[in-house]
Amino acid sequence: MHGIVGPRQGGARIIIDSEDASTGVGKTGLAVYLALLLCRTFGYEIEKDDLTLSGAAYLQRWRDHLGAEQPSVIILDELGGAGAGQARRAMSTQNVDLSNAWQLMRKKRIVTIVTLPHWSKADKSLRKQADYRLWCLREPIGYFRPYQVGATFNDGNIQTRGYDDVDRIRFPNMDKHESPVYSYLDTKKDELLESGFFDADKLRDDGENDETKGTLTDSDKEHIKHMAESTGATQAEIADVYEIDRSTVSKIKHEAL
Repeated sequence: MHGIVGPRQGGARIIIDSEDASTGVGKTGLAVYLALLLCRTFGYEIEKDDLTLSGAAYLQRWRDHLGAEQPSVIILDELGGAGAGQARRAMSTQNVDLSNAWQLMRKKRIVTIVTLPHWSKADKSLRKQADYRLWCLREPIGYFRPYQVGATFNDGNIQTRGYDDVDRIRFPNMDKHESPVYSYLDTKKDELLESGFFDADKLRDDGENDETKGTLTDSDKEHIKHMAESTGATQAEIADVYEIDRSTVSKIKHEAL
């Protein structure tokens, strides 16, 4: 917080991963909980465009975000698994763009929170620019250990440093708290799994190229929301009824977030 609201007036880059790359330990829940705490502190109201699995969508949001006056928060969930920031894409244009965005973070005062199974899955340039690593424990679930990320004095290799006065920190189960922010990200991950290509950038492109959303009336959208929230119909079933794609159903369902 001192680095964000103190004399430096900068941003922060936080990577959340897990012990043994374990799943189901609450990485997304921790990201959401931390984001909401920061937003409350900053007086910033998080929007659905601040929640993404797509590196391309993250970069666009970064460009559109507020300037140096207002600190803000973006969650980039599943940094590796959804295609963005992967170590195997180290030479990709997107990774270079992500790295450049993080270098210029101080001009935007954005707190970026990213999640991935293990931080080694992220490109080295991104790990090197991270400020903090939050390591979710496999047992007990609902705890993490914080580390500050830095570089060695002589050769600049990446190193993580723990805190002598902190062993582990507890965080709540955001799924049980019925957080709309958590639910939105969970839906986007379900949508990505259903897509079959496991690349959020491609899913975003499909959504942007869809021309059917503009033909839906307000009554159609209200009925889609009702079907999604009250009838138990799946996104695929609703999409079939209206002859639209699942990403459009998801967007309409969460427009009021």
